[in-house]
Amino acid sequence: MNRKLLSLAITAFVATTLALSGCGPKTVPVSGKIVVDGQPAANIRVVFQSASKDALVPPTATALTDENGEYSLSLAEKKKRGAVPGPYVVYLTWSDPDADPNPIEGMTVAHESPYKLPPRANSGELRYEVPAKGAKDADFTFDSSSEPTDVKPGV
Repeated sequence: MNRKLLSLAITAFVATTLALSGCGPKTVPVSGKIVVDGQPAANIRVVFQSASKDALVPPTATALTDENGEYSLSLAEKKKRGAVPGPYVVYLTWSDPDADPNPIEGMTVAHESPYKLPPRANSGELRYEVPAKGAKDADFTFDSSSEPTDVKPGV
């Protein structure tokens, strides 16, 4: 086998091995803070869903805010820290840490949220572009007194 063919075979082998080993896409660190009415919002489920038009869509990245309203994203499926650079639609919902068990279908019954997240927080309206070097300021701040209260059906 000549050197060019051997080099090509080795390159193909390494690429296949990396793909099968679960290395997956390159991620960058992404963190931020959620603030509602001037207060850090704990237990907010943060979901970054790709808005890319590319054929290879980056995986979804998720996090849960801590008591300071801070979060750091990880890939949803592989538990790999960070997110793939690119455009995202962001969804924010409160996750009740003290939800009561519901005997019907194994569901839970959540208490009322202590935060007034506006409808746009979970409507697909929020956008964020993850830069190639990552971000430490993927912050979302809401003031319920200045948020519209009317929501169109189906949004």
